[in-house]
Amino acid sequence: MTSHQLTNEIRDLNLSYLMLAQAMIRGDKAQALYRLGITEDVAELLMQMSPQQLVRVASRNVLLCTVRFGDELIWGLLTDSHAPRAEMDANVDRLHASVLMAGQVGAGLAN
Repeated sequence: MTSHQLTNEIRDLNLSYLMLAQAMIRGDKAQALYRLGITEDVAELLMQMSPQQLVRVASRNVLLCTVRFGDELIWGLLTDSHAPRAEMDANVDRLHASVLMAGQVGAGLAN
């Protein structure tokens, strides 16, 4: 992939992310804040952005969204990379991952 192609892919991803974020905020602001991992102030800024501003911001040469969880335990639980288990154990793993992720999101918003 060339540098130009990569820049185009980043722009497209950024624009999709920003449009999704606006739609989520319009639909259910409280849930959007949690799912996107953003503050209320950032949500307000995103809501006020025009389509032209979205395109301009999306065109930056940096990803606007990131992988929020760097914890190997969370990824292991999410991907079921543990040894095969009964369905009940898999549900417990997903619940555990959700609790860990909620704690990380809450800690990030507090900063």
